Amino acid sequence: MDQTYGPTEHEYNERDLALYALGVGATREDLSFVYENDENFGPLPTFGVVPAFSTMMATPFGDFIPDFNPMLLLHGEQYLELGAPAPTAGVLTTTGKIVDIVDKGKGCVVVMGTTTKDAAGTVVYYNEFSNFIRGTKNVGNKTAKARGAATAHNEPPNRIPDAVVTEKTSESQAALYRLSGDTNPLHIDPNMSSIGGFDVPILHGLCSFGIAAKHVLKTFGGADAKNIKNIKARFSKHVFPGETLKTEMWKEGNKIIFQVRVMERDVLAISNAAVELVGRGGDVHIATEDANNFEGAGSAVSGFKSSQVLDALKASIESGSEEERAARVKKVKAVFQFDITNPAGQSASWYIDLKNGFGAVATGAAPGKADATVIVSDPDFVTLASGNANSQKMFMAGKIKIKGQMMLAMKLDDVLQDAKKRAKL
Repeated sequence: MDQTYGPTEHEYNERDLALYALGVGATREDLSFVYENDENFGPLPTFGVVPAFSTMMATPFGDFIPDFNPMLLLHGEQYLELGAPAPTAGVLTTTGKIVDIVDKGKGCVVVMGTTTKDAAGTVVYYNEFSNFIRGTKNVGNKTAKARGAATAHNEPPNRIPDAVVTEKTSESQAALYRLSGDTNPLHIDPNMSSIGGFDVPILHGLCSFGIAAKHVLKTFGGADAKNIKNIKARFSKHVFPGETLKTEMWKEGNKIIFQVRVMERDVLAISNAAVELVGRGGDVHIATEDANNFEGAGSAVSGFKSSQVLDALKASIESGSEEERAARVKKVKAVFQFDITNPAGQSASWYIDLKNGFGAVATGAAPGKADATVIVSDPDFVTLASGNANSQKMFMAGKIKIKGQMMLAMKLDDVLQDAKKRAKL
């Protein structure tokens, strides 16, 4: 089937990322996922299922499945592949298409593939939702199409696990997780769960998916989402909120095979699952081009008023004698990165290096690691650089966010104003 469904848009912010992380059991110790001012703050890898969910739910299954009854649909498997890093706030756009339909005798499996892009058109997530539809016979292919990691069997090796993580879910886990967008009443309304044959509402399969992936990420991925290439899982049994999940993991090269056991009932909730880690080369992104990657010697980027300001700052900071420039670097001793979003939702980065050599200004992420990263809108950066507001007041007003060494914000004002005088902004 070549028909494309969508696009659907998903707007989110840092609060939504933290809420999702809490929904899959993150705690106050997981600052990079729950605290927006942490220097490494960003989405958990499995947040990637959230923007795609509305596209999957809006798909008109009745158009290609005879006598389709949504009450007979079961979410059987999930595959998630990570592309370019998703921004911490913005609008993501998702389109979907049917990847495969497989006749299983007593029903059929419909595989929906979704592609999610950021405002610049860069792919950040690819999902495959495999849905088993009970009672639909003689529909689809007799065998599934092979699609690499998305269809891998992921059988655990015949040895004890290399690592095990146990986590007790909360009685309110499903009530919290649903706030990220999966509002199926089966997971909150006892009347609906009883129709499905459950005494109490069950936990979302994608919540268990997120909890298990978090265990693998923290155990083998250094708690850094950039180390995850893809995740695949099969949902074998339901989980009740409040039950204890045990994730058993086996490392096989760059693949972590895992399964999730419900300890109270000794049943597998997730099986045939794996996380593929990024290889040492690190080159695993889906996207072949990234419109946000403006790295280069200059600082001009169309669509940003900040670009003109930073161009002037570049000319100012890189002017003067070598002695003057070296003295400026010795005084500041810091690298600032600016992640700026314009009113159209596009994002770009610049950096001011007053720590190395004679100082420099350029586009793109700072080489190495910035001492302070300033997250700000395009209009607010212009206001800050023009001297019409100071960074401390803008920070307290929530107009800028600073990751890294917070006290460097005090030096930032001096840097911008010194450059402003010489550039006559």
